[in-house]
Amino acid sequence: MDALFKTVEETAEPLQADVKGQIPEWLKGSLLRVGPGKFEVGDQSYNHMFDGLCLIHRFNIESSKVTYQNRFLRSDSYVLAQQQNRIVVTEFGTNSYPDPCKNIFSRFFSYFWDTTGSGPSDNCNVNLMQVRDEVYAMTETPLMRRVDPQTLETDPEKVDRSKYVALNLITAHPHTDRDGTIYNMASRFGKDGLFGLVKMPIPDEGERNNPTQKAYMVATVPQESKTRPSYFHSFGLTDNYVVFVEQPMYINVWKLMFSKFTSGKSVSAAMEFDNDAPTRFHVIEKKTGKVLPTVYLSDSFFAFHHINTYEEDGQLVVDLCCNEDGNGVTALYLENLRSSEYPLADGIVAAKRYVLPLQPGKASDQDNLVTLVDTKASAVLREDGTVFCTPERLCPGIVELPRINYDYYNGKKYQFFYGVSGQINMLIKGDIQTKSSKSWKETGCYPSEPIFVPAPGATAEDEGVVLSLVVKSLSGEDRSVFLLVLDGETFAEVARAEVPSPAQACMTFHGIFLPNA
Repeated sequence: MDALFKTVEETAEPLQADVKGQIPEWLKGSLLRVGPGKFEVGDQSYNHMFDGLCLIHRFNIESSKVTYQNRFLRSDSYVLAQQQNRIVVTEFGTNSYPDPCKNIFSRFFSYFWDTTGSGPSDNCNVNLMQVRDEVYAMTETPLMRRVDPQTLETDPEKVDRSKYVALNLITAHPHTDRDGTIYNMASRFGKDGLFGLVKMPIPDEGERNNPTQKAYMVATVPQESKTRPSYFHSFGLTDNYVVFVEQPMYINVWKLMFSKFTSGKSVSAAMEFDNDAPTRFHVIEKKTGKVLPTVYLSDSFFAFHHINTYEEDGQLVVDLCCNEDGNGVTALYLENLRSSEYPLADGIVAAKRYVLPLQPGKASDQDNLVTLVDTKASAVLREDGTVFCTPERLCPGIVELPRINYDYYNGKKYQFFYGVSGQINMLIKGDIQTKSSKSWKETGCYPSEPIFVPAPGATAEDEGVVLSLVVKSLSGEDRSVFLLVLDGETFAEVARAEVPSPAQACMTFHGIFLPNA
């Protein structure tokens, strides 16, 4: 696993891959992936998996042939680091020692600010977003960077969403509605702190390089504590509702103030999980921005990723990858990932389903308000008027980096999801109806987030293929990369495209498939 967290060199020019098996003739397009690719600068090292400088990967598939290339995002974080041969910009888990004279909230924001004072970190290594024919790299700061989807070159102009909506954090997991409208959840900190739902209408044809200029906040949720706001990474979207999970993973501002003197680990060192605090589900009407008054609570958990959310018979079904111990952030320190053969304990992250009744009405605290016949999840109305929700587990084992047949089933009732399992060394296909799973695993291979691509004219939910960038390392020193193609239904290997030396890859977070026109 150590091979996943070692710096790699650029392969800017496309290399022809050796295809084994048969790639479907209909599969034509580019798989783009993003993640950290450089973990050291000069004699300094990044601390957390989220910190490494962004590397973008591209597999291009045409006529059953495959090429591979990668390129570092020319962010300010990258360019300044290369120029000064040191870590210049503070990242999620690595401090760049900001000005100690700043006030408390400025120092809270210091994990966004570099030492030159030029603005938030633009090390956009978390996800990619397509807007019309443009592709943007994203992190959780307001900044995005436009990337050429063919050459992977970085546009010199940054897109700053905070110029149009007052925000400090925004997820790297936006949702795209059926009409092309993009929704996202954001945070604003300070005395006017809040959580907000941001709506970004699809830009007109002439609006290039800045698709966010029409963005506006359509709903707000108050924060319980201005100095201990909740951290979140994703949210759920249906035809009529947005589900925002306020979880007891907090950013302690007071700890953050002293983190540079104690650990040098920036915001990650100030994050703390409260096992005794409940998790709260907020339900927002998508059209009106109204926050429903019902308070939905559950036992504490932390989740990076939603799997899917949908409406059924007056209830909201919310599926997530949940961690009950709240150690999902600390487990991803590089020192932890590199020091153990099994850094991820069995069951650390599980796929779970919560069901929220939209009109709880009157009931005793013994009555299960969930009326769906195909779930064991429950919800009870308590004397204080809150609804307490208990989940069911969707399949055995670890599940992270989940994906579904997004274009056709996001916000809809669905049966299948795909994810990474084991010690980041296994792919799984989960069946929600049977609570079972299928898997792919090979010795020395570490697959990335699986992306489902539906077949043209598909009539079944899982009719298509699953694509994954796989890093292969048998010794920990040797590294190679290949594109894995699995049958979406059987989960059997259909083909792989092995990239020749000297190309290497490392851990990637998220990505998109862009079909050829």
